[in-house]
Amino acid sequence: MEENTKKIREYSIKELRAICQATAPNPARESKVGVFSRIFSIYATKLFLNTPITPNYITILSVLVFFAGIALVLPGVYWMDLAGAGLVFFSIILDGSDGEVARFRKRGGILGGIYTEPVSHDLQYGLMFIVFAFRFFGNSPFAIYLLLGACAAIAKLEYRLLEDRFWMLTRGNITDAGIAEIKKEYSHKPWPVRMIYWFYKNFLSSTGVFLVLFVLALVRHLEWYLWFFAIGYSSMWLALFIKQTMAIHRQKIV
Repeated sequence: MEENTKKIREYSIKELRAICQATAPNPARESKVGVFSRIFSIYATKLFLNTPITPNYITILSVLVFFAGIALVLPGVYWMDLAGAGLVFFSIILDGSDGEVARFRKRGGILGGIYTEPVSHDLQYGLMFIVFAFRFFGNSPFAIYLLLGACAAIAKLEYRLLEDRFWMLTRGNITDAGIAEIKKEYSHKPWPVRMIYWFYKNFLSSTGVFLVLFVLALVRHLEWYLWFFAIGYSSMWLALFIKQTMAIHRQKIV
């Protein structure tokens, strides 16, 4: 173990980037926050590589840090709002680091990719907006923020489920070559569609939530957070449902 640790310490950051980030998500398809976080994630990765900590445990740690950040916004104190946003960004760094550690150790197993990673995001989306809802509960009539929190969480989780169901229906046995072809199709989509994808990945993705949180905390208007995601996720779910229904009709899938 000691010999292995010494070898890892000999790697430069540049070498680790080449090994751990070469097959990371395509920067052209990743949010600006996601790309920015990789500047820092490689340093966390180097620290983790000197330990026996597995990528799945790093994922769990990122979830704990995420909810610690969300919990900080509950008191409604300005500096705590900003600190909470900072912890959320740190959780994104850890979320990138788990994949980098897996790539270095060549242990990208089924558990992490199919279960641990998706479930961690489901927990975040399922509970994050409820926490925000309780912060603003009682500040408006008809418990509107509780409804907004529930709407944001349900719409986002339903969006993820809709994606999975349609994928299994149409591309359940797709090959790596097929996935590469799907990625190429993106550049040929009409510009309004590409703009929607751009908006989604930068503001409504798992990394995009930080950007909205940080900006609204900075301008002292976190009450807009739930409005933004309730409307945003509901609109995206409806658009995806219509798109998939039309695709099923065209392909006459029964």
